[in-house]
Amino acid sequence: DRVIAYASTQGTFSARDGLQNALQMPDSDFEVRCEYIGGGFGSKLNGIGKEGALAARIAKKYRRPTWCFVSREEDHLDTGNRPSSRTLVKVGFKNDGTVLGGLIQTWGGVGVARGGGGVNIPSGHYRLGEIDKRHEDISFNAGAPRPFRAPGRPQGTFAEELMLDEIATTVGLDPLKLRLKLETSDTRRAMLRKGAELIGWQNRQQTGSQTGPIRRGFGIGAASWGRFPTNAEAEVNVYPDGSVEALTGTQDIGTGQRTATGVVVSEHLGVPLHRVNVRIGNSSYPIGPGSGGSMTSHNTAPAFQLAAEELKAKLLAALADLEGGDASDYALIDGVVSREGTRVCDWSELCRRVVTKRMTGRGDRAKGVERFGGQGNSDGVQFVEVQVDAETGIVHPVRVVAIQACGRVICRKTAESQIIGGVIQGLSYALFENKILDRRTGSMVNPNLEQYKIAGPRDVGHIEPVLWTDGQTGVRSLGEPPTIPTAGATACAVFNAIGHPVRDLPITPDKVLAALEGGLS
Repeated sequence: DRVIAYASTQGTFSARDGLQNALQMPDSDFEVRCEYIGGGFGSKLNGIGKEGALAARIAKKYRRPTWCFVSREEDHLDTGNRPSSRTLVKVGFKNDGTVLGGLIQTWGGVGVARGGGGVNIPSGHYRLGEIDKRHEDISFNAGAPRPFRAPGRPQGTFAEELMLDEIATTVGLDPLKLRLKLETSDTRRAMLRKGAELIGWQNRQQTGSQTGPIRRGFGIGAASWGRFPTNAEAEVNVYPDGSVEALTGTQDIGTGQRTATGVVVSEHLGVPLHRVNVRIGNSSYPIGPGSGGSMTSHNTAPAFQLAAEELKAKLLAALADLEGGDASDYALIDGVVSREGTRVCDWSELCRRVVTKRMTGRGDRAKGVERFGGQGNSDGVQFVEVQVDAETGIVHPVRVVAIQACGRVICRKTAESQIIGGVIQGLSYALFENKILDRRTGSMVNPNLEQYKIAGPRDVGHIEPVLWTDGQTGVRSLGEPPTIPTAGATACAVFNAIGHPVRDLPITPDKVLAALEGGLS
């Protein structure tokens, strides 16, 4: 028997393992295909899911292809929940803004699970003194928590950034100056200064000073994301006709994995990009990471660099055997081979002369740890400007400046798209999204896109992505960091506009009006 699965999964290899567990067959009998995922922000990370296991068992029993599709309502009801959280902060501080430490107690809603409700506060971005951090997971009658783009970070950053703005307002400090004072990273400190310049921070009015129906506010949020080295292998083949094939089992979640791979191979092999055919998303290809933890590009890019360099060395060594001299005498740049500055042949001729059936280069991320290991964290800051209607409570984002460290930029368009998408999702989390559960049954009572509201094109304002590359080398994580600071920055902007903090997400009109009428929410 052999099983071929066409799956919408964030991990072709974890899906393969899930099929193996469901059907109890050897791994070699499975092939998972997933070139493109569609939607996936964490819920498609862990294997094949119940629907995948069901389809596999039916196919095996009846010896027929089986298609299992989860409707939108079933998806909302059955695939778990974004972890809910509650944060209690008690800190001491001086009149100059110095934070003296205190207590941070967090609770995470985990439904029927045993864990997974962690909240990332304190983040470590700021000098907060000695903090007594406590956390408790709360079980209740609901689905288990599932990872959702930067798990634990957006909710923790929301609480931390709003706390800083409340401290700044209490002691009469500019929130920007307070962050510059408390910030632990020189990189983020430089980002804060640049972001303030781009957003026009000098136009910010003092918190609580505005009157009238339409009010403007500015807010700040910061983020940091680590590296997650993982197993990634790559294969690059060249054929006599000059075509190049790059293979990885890693899927594309929408980050441009295929494009990034092609760019890396093209550059390090020394051939035009149109020559490179990238094949991805198949568990029979070389192993690659899942699309989670923002770890695809910074693991696969080094593997493909090594594979392309190995293949290039083989090609030039074979040419040197024919032409004479040493392989180091030859250079291959933009599809042209030269020897000590003199043109020898083009790419097509090179392949005809030295490639018989196929020539292969292979790369393994693990073998390049010393060379590629020091890529560093992905820092970022965001500045949000909002307009608040004090009569209706409606919050409209006007502008977001999102500065994000990303190391070496492989493809600017897809990198900026990642930042813009992360900000949109952060704004949606801050202002709209609310999964309402029945208190008795734990079932979701708004399992559709009419009642579970998400941000649309007219709800997000102008988003300005800024790729920060100063002093950075290598490829860094990019997918998740841009969604971390948005909710916190938005909450601070609303606080600046209306003079009262809204401490509960999403920041809906009723909460804004309640804050205006009753003070602290």
